[in-house]
Amino acid sequence: MQQFTAKTSGVNQKSLEWMVEGQVGGGPIYGSITQQGLYTAPAIDPGTAVSVSATGTLDTKIVGNATVTVVNPPTPPLTGATYAGELASWEAVLMPRVQDRSGLAWDARARAWSPVPGWVAPSVGIGPQVYYLEPFLRPATRLAIASQNTPLMEELAKFHLAMLQWRTTTVGAMIQNGGSDPVIFIDGPLTDRTFAWYEPYSSTRIEVTEDVQSNAQYLSQAAQLLRAIAELPAASRTAPLLEFVHGFSGFLVSEQLLRLLYGKTPWSHYDNPNIPQPVVAGWEFLAQTGYEPPYPIKYQAAMTDMELWLVSDSAEVISADASAPEFAILNRNTRAQLGQAVQAGISLMQARCHHEVSPDGADVLSAFAGDFDDHPYYAYTGDTGPTLPTVPDPKYGVSWDIDGSYRLPIVFRSLYETSRATGASFPALNDLVALANSYVHLAFTGNPQLPVFNNFLDGCNGWFRVGDPSIAGYPPEEYCDATQTPINCLTAGAVSGWGQLAFANPNLATLIQDVINLAYDDSTAAVAFKNEHYWYDGPYSVADGVYPWLMVYVAGDSAERLP
Repeated sequence: MQQFTAKTSGVNQKSLEWMVEGQVGGGPIYGSITQQGLYTAPAIDPGTAVSVSATGTLDTKIVGNATVTVVNPPTPPLTGATYAGELASWEAVLMPRVQDRSGLAWDARARAWSPVPGWVAPSVGIGPQVYYLEPFLRPATRLAIASQNTPLMEELAKFHLAMLQWRTTTVGAMIQNGGSDPVIFIDGPLTDRTFAWYEPYSSTRIEVTEDVQSNAQYLSQAAQLLRAIAELPAASRTAPLLEFVHGFSGFLVSEQLLRLLYGKTPWSHYDNPNIPQPVVAGWEFLAQTGYEPPYPIKYQAAMTDMELWLVSDSAEVISADASAPEFAILNRNTRAQLGQAVQAGISLMQARCHHEVSPDGADVLSAFAGDFDDHPYYAYTGDTGPTLPTVPDPKYGVSWDIDGSYRLPIVFRSLYETSRATGASFPALNDLVALANSYVHLAFTGNPQLPVFNNFLDGCNGWFRVGDPSIAGYPPEEYCDATQTPINCLTAGAVSGWGQLAFANPNLATLIQDVINLAYDDSTAAVAFKNEHYWYDGPYSVADGVYPWLMVYVAGDSAERLP
């Protein structure tokens, strides 16, 4: 608490009205103040300086102002998880998944990645497999960055170089492999490398393409590693790390980011004829005009996760270049192109994200609400019953699903940390706080002993993806069953990513600890609950010191909190 007084001459103190951020008496977001001037801080730092003012009730020209800075207590370290335990669990649980998807194996003695004997890429190409590498690599990347763990950084750097050597092919080779009459949905110099995808187009033709979402998502880990290396003292940049910088940067910048951001292939916005291509021009147009396609294709103007990845990947590269200009990652032209892309992407993000007040009085961020209105996946969001619906019942204005939303904290933190290099003013700290509040106050259902989450970030809990050929649909969380095949619970995504915002929001930090605690609760009720919601290739319990799959995600995203 802090007592404020107003120095007045000839004015009765009782005729003053005290306000916080222009609201008489304040409120839960920025703090409250009595009419005697006693200020009480909010439960958490709102992420911005707070204005306290006193105004005369009889003469409104009499105004006094002060500024308050609210500081959160230090984020406590996690209990039930350690750095050593997380690293060992990543090696035991997720490194085999990296090997399965990439066909590359790590030899700890030789400290090298090499192709797995007999491993064969899927007939459609490795492109769709690359999608899974981001969640599998992310805990290790966070561990390496949080502690500047040089051996682990080298291991990851060598993996990315091995992917480049063994798992990419050129655009020209892909076209040649597409048969006598391929449908070509990829562009760029024939020597540019990418991750191949040969999608059946008809009974006789193959579409030669690439999975932009997979590429952009996987490359986020390489881009974050690149920035971490650039921020190291020069003496700490070992030969393997420098080899990655010089061997991977050109591929990342020119052959991937710039080609995807400015290429001629109309992969974004469903090739809607009213939205300009390439994607950067589309972002600029949508941010400036607010254009929305008519029903039933409003979703074609949505900003998708692959677009968010491209924005943050570009920001990471810009920041790496600014931290270590001697690496010559960018030149004047490529720096300007990536800078334009980041500014355009962030402008659209800011236009689609708005601060609101939750039913319990918290400042929350409405992020991309309504972007996917009319999309087939959202056709049953208004149905909250237990049985698979057959009659469409859309609820409009719904946010992203809680599984897909795990990208938001990762991308927002990336853009926040790189803002000095990019010059972006969004997202600011208060945006991170509000985004975390959305997760805690809207998506989280409220029981810290048995933490579970509604199907959508804004608290909507209707059916999702009904009719998707890969799954019948995701029911409201209370009716899901994680043990069935395919898994129809969204918990895996719901608990991922969010630990990266715990530094900005104590309530989120507590919730992350609750999810860790659940892994150690072996009571009958907890086990039944975990089997229903948290089962993921095995039970959500720590066994012989090895963390379960989902806990590796949770602890890895909170790597800086691991003792």
